[in-house]
This record gives sequence, C-alpha cells and structure tokens, in this order.
Amino acid sequence: MNRFIKQFSALAIVVVTMVQCTRVEDVSLGNGGGNIAPAKKIINTSRNAEEGSILVQFNDSAVEAFEGAPSSRAVTRSNIESLNQALASFNATAIERVFPVSEAHEERTRKAGLHRWYVVNFDEGEDLDKVAETLAAVAEVEVVEFNTRIKLNVKRPIPADMTATTTRLATPQFNDPLATKQWDLHNTGEVLSDNDKYKDKAVAGMDINLHEAWKYTTGDSSIIVAVVDQGVDHTHEDLAANMWVNKGEIPNNGKDDDKNGYIDDVHGYNFVDEGPISWDKVDGSKGDLGHGTHVAGTIAAVNNNSVGINGIAGGDGTPDSGVKIMSLQIYSGTSKRNGTPQVIAAAFKYAADHGAVIANCSWGSEANLGETDGYYTQSRSIQHKAMEAYCNDKNHPNLDHNIVICAAGNNYTGQSSYPGGYRDYISVTSFGIDGLPASYTNYGPGCNISAPGGELYDEGTVTQGGILSTSTPGLYGVYGDENHVKNSGYAYMEGTSMACPHVTGVVALGLAYAKKIGKKLTIDEFKSKILLSVNDMDSAIKASSPHTKYLGQMGTGRIDAFRMLMNIEGIACIPVPRGKRYHEIDLTPYLSDGVVSLKLVDDGVTVSSSDMKRLGMGSQPTVRTMQNIITLTCNNSGSAIMEVKMVAGGENAGSSTTIGGMTITKKFALIVRDDFADNGGWL
Repeated sequence: MNRFIKQFSALAIVVVTMVQCTRVEDVSLGNGGGNIAPAKKIINTSRNAEEGSILVQFNDSAVEAFEGAPSSRAVTRSNIESLNQALASFNATAIERVFPVSEAHEERTRKAGLHRWYVVNFDEGEDLDKVAETLAAVAEVEVVEFNTRIKLNVKRPIPADMTATTTRLATPQFNDPLATKQWDLHNTGEVLSDNDKYKDKAVAGMDINLHEAWKYTTGDSSIIVAVVDQGVDHTHEDLAANMWVNKGEIPNNGKDDDKNGYIDDVHGYNFVDEGPISWDKVDGSKGDLGHGTHVAGTIAAVNNNSVGINGIAGGDGTPDSGVKIMSLQIYSGTSKRNGTPQVIAAAFKYAADHGAVIANCSWGSEANLGETDGYYTQSRSIQHKAMEAYCNDKNHPNLDHNIVICAAGNNYTGQSSYPGGYRDYISVTSFGIDGLPASYTNYGPGCNISAPGGELYDEGTVTQGGILSTSTPGLYGVYGDENHVKNSGYAYMEGTSMACPHVTGVVALGLAYAKKIGKKLTIDEFKSKILLSVNDMDSAIKASSPHTKYLGQMGTGRIDAFRMLMNIEGIACIPVPRGKRYHEIDLTPYLSDGVVSLKLVDDGVTVSSSDMKRLGMGSQPTVRTMQNIITLTCNNSGSAIMEVKMVAGGENAGSSTTIGGMTITKKFALIVRDDFADNGGWL
C-alpha cells in the first residue's frame, strides 16, 4: 500500500507515516465514546462484503492517540488496551486511514470528520460478523461498517462497425465521422434499420437538442468532470485532449510528486488497485467492459478532430473549449474491492480535493422498494459522508457547491436505486430512440429526469438503437463474438449508465454558459434550471398503452440542452407542436408575473430567415396585438430564438407628435417537437 499504514502485533500498534518525523511518544487514552451500545455501532450486513477488511470510525480521542494531533507525530505504542486486545483476537495485520494525509487538503478532511475513518485488514478466513462484533465492543469505536460492494450492472458492449453505412440519423455540426450515428444528440426520425421490424422506431426530436445548444457554448476547460466508474482510457484518440491532468505529478516515476498521498495520479487514480488507471483487465468473460471510457465519451469526446464521435461538452476543436475528464476508478477487472464504500469514498474525497465540480455516477445498488434516504445514509455511512463533503465543497467560481449526477438503475423497479435516489443527487432514467421509457429503466420515487439510454433491441442484430460512444480498442475479442468488429475503439451500449452522462454533459454545458455570460448560481438555482430544462414525455407515453405505468414516473421530462442554456440566461422557452397549423401562443404567462400592460407591436415578432427555413416556417409569426396572441406554423422539429417587440405604457409607442409608451424587445426560445404537455420547462 502506498499510503501510511499502521501495522499491528499483539498489544502494539506500529505506525508508518508518509510524513518525516523525529519525535516519538507513548500515548495514553481515556475511555471516550463508550455510551453507544455495541450492536448499534454495526450499521450494515456482511452480505456481499469484501473479506479481510472492515471500516471503523474512531472517536476523537482515539484519533489523537494515533497521530498526535494536531501535529504530525508518529505513535509507536497505544495504551488503548481493549482495542489492542480486539485486534490481536482476530490477528489484524494492518490498519490505515481511508483518506491519506495531504498537507494541501488535510484541513478539509478534518472539517468533514473524514480523518476518523480507518480500514482494518486481517486474514480473509476470519468471520466478518465476529470481527465486527469484536470491534464494536471497543469503547473508542463509534461505527463499524462492512466493505459491502456495489456491483456494476452493465451488459456487454457491441463494438461499432466502422464501415457501416446504414444509418442516416443525424446531420453532424462538426467533422467527426461517426456523429451521424448519434441519434441521442440529434434525432431526425430517419429509419433505424432496413429491417421492417425496426423501421418505425426512430422518432424525430427524441434527443437532447444538442446542436441548437452548441450555437452558444460547446464546453469550457475550467470545468472538471469526475467519471467515477471503471477506468477511462486516457490514451484514446477521441478522449486524450480532453483529459484532466494533475500538473503536480510526473507520469510513471513511481513517486508521489505532489505529496497528496497518491502515486502517479496523472489523470485521476485507480482506488481499487491503488495505482495508475487501468481499463483492460479481463478474466475470461468478466472484467473491464470499457464502461468508464464509454461514459466519458458521451460527456466529452473531442469534437471537430476528424475522428470518432461527438461529445456533448467536448468543445469545438479549439484550445480550452472542452470540459476535462478526471478518471476516478472504483471498478478494476474482477477485483474483490470493486465498488466497496472504501474506494467510492476515497474517490469522492479526491474529486473534492482536486477540482471536480460535477461527478458522474453510472452505477448504484440494486433498487429495493421502500428503501429510504435514512437507510442509505446509515448503511453506507462512509460513502455518504464523503459524497456529502464533496457536495459541500465549491470547485467552480460560478457555482456555490459541487453536484452529483447518478443513474436511476436498470432493474425495472418502481423507484430509483441509491445513491441516485438520495434527495441531494440527480437521478436519471432512460428513454429509447422512440422517446419512450427503455424496457430496463427504473422509474418512480427518487427519479428526477430522463435522458437517452438507448435500447439494443435484438442484441447483435440491430445495434443502432443503443448509445454509440468511445470504448476500449481490442477488448472485445475475449467474448468470442464472431459477428462484430473486435478492434474499433467505439461501441454501442444501453442503460441508465448511458443516460446519466447525457445529463452530466448538459449540466457541464450549462455551467460553461453561466461562466460565459458571467452568471453565478447557487446549487438550488442550478438544480432547478436542470430539472426544468425538459421536454414533455408523458404525452408520448399516454399514446403507447404498454407504457402507462411510467406516466409521471420518469422525472420532469426529457433533458434538453438548448432549454438548459436558455434557462441559464433567463430566456423563457415556449413549446410548439410540430406540424400544427396556426398554432396560437398566449404570451402573457411567459412575461414577468403575467404582465398584461405590455402590448404586442404589429409586425413586431421576428424569427431569423435561417431559423425559419430550419423549422419549416413559410412565413413570419403574426400577432393579435390587443390579446398578446402570436400565431405560427412550424413543420420541422428544432429550436430558434423569437424576438418580440412590445409597448410599455400605452397602446402605441410614443412619437414626435403623440404621447405613448416605450418600445421594448424581449427574446423567447421556441422548442418545436411532436408532442407537448404543460409540465414545465421554462423559467
């Protein structure tokens, strides 16, 4: 282990620290914290827990004895007799602090109380429950938590055929050749396949409306997104330029150059194996699936570089235009430490300490009906405390807290999985190329918003209903599938794991735009704007009887990147049904507090000629001035800005010969889609 380790023998605790010390003392300790019943200290069960380790939160007096707080003195002997006896009884081999000592970050660690968490290691043959009971009986121990794993629930990816020419789903804005396959970013409703079974699956407008948003921003390098997942292939041709770099670390020299407690953490860290990031550890048909790399590509694959795909916040090919991906690895191959609260907590502490403002969590525990926030915070205490500390930090000047985006889960259950279901995090459900809920998605309580997660349909026969993104070149040969390309570096996947990074990417764009226009937001304001940046989903669900159980259960609606930016700027978004002739818009509800003293001006409503052409508008909108009614027809899906002139203070504008009001101009955003219901979406 490369962090400071405390080795045990019988009644002695030998401490080896990463800080050079010259003073050594014996420490006596009183019996603090002994008023908690031992049974109540054990907060979860040993089911699916890592063998040979257990997590312990000590009281303050015990920690002072260990480290000679507040100085960095090493303790070579402790007189916590009951603890020494407990450790000896099950032959403990080591104890180490979960969060390493770092001069730059220690104050924050202590403020959050995270310095009191330790992991005790012992022989894997020991009975976990007995070890927990033994430690819980020690007065200085406040919490005992099993290292209970969260399994990464994901299907095998299907590598993309780089020579495929069957899709006509999108018109790319940049020169990335595979962008035409990304229906999730821009869906024109072209057929999914020549197979009659699937030709009606694609529905125009069932996307995140990204191309319209790119007119305002494509990302910003000041925004660091932590991908807490399998390792991200930071050498990938479509990711390398948008990877976060720890400038204080020298690559591959085996040293902790920046003294943060981690060795060779150049683009993040592998908390499972405690070393450099990996992405290709496979054992038979198990192990790495390129999951983290796929997630990262959706968020920030490099745009306009003549290779691969588009990333939502991947920039425009110019320096500093794309957000940066920090790879925080909590799954590695088939390791027994995959997804334990210890590695998850360490990853979030690292994210907080190293500048990540958005964390993407495309994983979660299996959803259990009736599970509550209280149960989650108790049963996964160290994970929750580290994530809470992360959210309470501020890593970007335009947002007063950090934010966590989670997958809702893939087990068809009527509530979100955790941590996504927790009230402070945004939980993302999944829809397919037809805009309907994906067959696997969780839904209901705890689910906040929906995004494209795709469906592969008859897996291996029709792939393009899945989400195309970056993946690990050459990885898939181990699965023995002779029907697909083995070495493309791009693959289709499905799941709320894929929906989650769509929301993360849009959130990153929103923050980039806030920076661009100089707007500072509170986390509550920002979350409100995210959850109101949606298009209606329920109207399509109502029209499809097999999906009625999802009505009102998928979150606020389908995420819309253009709406997100309009909401950041404060421009009201007006939904318009595609193809409805002479659709009427009553402008009054979209004015401040429904102002009725403003009057529309004749011929005072305009849409640019290029936007009119794109939306299929044969003429400019017309107005009924006395009623503040606008009439228009839009035959194509899309978005545009509509400028409206109004008079404040009279029926007509003042002139040199008459007294009248002042002419003012206000912008509104039109969102044209097939179906709309009044479920929010504008601020």
